Amino acid sequence: MELAGKREVLAEAFSTAQVIATTRSTRPVLQNLLISASKEGVVITATDMEIGLKWKIPVEDCTVKREGTVLVSAARIAQIARVVEAEEISISKGESSCTVRAGRSVFDVVMEGVEDFPEVPDPPAKAALEIESDKFVLMTRKTVFAAAREATRYSLNGVYMEVKEGYLEMVATDGRRLAMVKERVPKDAKLAASIVPQKALSFVERLAQGGDGAFSISVAERQIFFTGAKGTVVSRLVEGHFPPYSEVIPRESNRKATISREGFISALRQALLMTSEDSKSALLSFAGEDLTLTSRAPDEGSSEIKVGIKYEGDPIEIRFNPQFIIDALAVTDSEEVTLEMKEPSTPAVLKDRTGFLYVVMPIYIV
Repeated sequence: MELAGKREVLAEAFSTAQVIATTRSTRPVLQNLLISASKEGVVITATDMEIGLKWKIPVEDCTVKREGTVLVSAARIAQIARVVEAEEISISKGESSCTVRAGRSVFDVVMEGVEDFPEVPDPPAKAALEIESDKFVLMTRKTVFAAAREATRYSLNGVYMEVKEGYLEMVATDGRRLAMVKERVPKDAKLAASIVPQKALSFVERLAQGGDGAFSISVAERQIFFTGAKGTVVSRLVEGHFPPYSEVIPRESNRKATISREGFISALRQALLMTSEDSKSALLSFAGEDLTLTSRAPDEGSSEIKVGIKYEGDPIEIRFNPQFIIDALAVTDSEEVTLEMKEPSTPAVLKDRTGFLYVVMPIYIV
């Protein structure tokens, strides 16, 4: 096997794949990358047995001089590609090592047995649905941040996906907040209810960066496949039952505030300055044309911040963790958002002008 490619292209592929190649595995072979060269181009493969990646480098960016396959240390090859300054890197297979050349630098990297590396499956021939990659990445960003991080809440450690009535619906929740987005998809699109791990979606986003066109999404044998121009991410689905999320979305409200996104996020960040780990909350007081945010850090001080709003309904005081609302505002670029409320003890709903919906639980002190 012998290939020569652009350093920045190879470095991107190696560094992305290296994140999957685990150093904590009891199987040392998983710490390696499989580099396959053929007349169609080069494919970099990595897996941790939960998530697999096949990153494709086209012939325009990588010339294959001799077809073949090598298995080398992910950390070693990624470090070399990242540190060398040459514009081009060549990799050639020898008897027991592969030689990496970059300008006047030469590295001999020990190879492992290709036959020991687990197979990463290819996606089914027929995709369940196709969606523009930039739209899917935006949907991911608007949901994945709300997924649970606790290992004990396994079924919430991912993003729920399902095609319903011509829309792809994505939902994430950690029990204290919930984020949901919808996007219209072709009428023949079909995707059964699936819970996709957060980590897998982070690699799907990397796959889309700098690219265009569509992703195809397929499900087979408790695995989900995302395929785009740069390659394929395959992941096991999260097992378990996602909660009936539609039941926690408030259906009615009697108070509504329309707020500048930038003004709201600035006020929340200021209020957050005067909170503590034990008391991470701010009181939001809605009345007339003003929203007043007050917060207090015991033995350290307090704050009061005002921001102009458009408000409908009787005055209300409701307490939130400011970071939870900041997280939602950070993933939308709408100039204005609305916050719909009913009582200080019931969930509030944040919406933007794109269909993004975010439910956040208040901090209710009896």
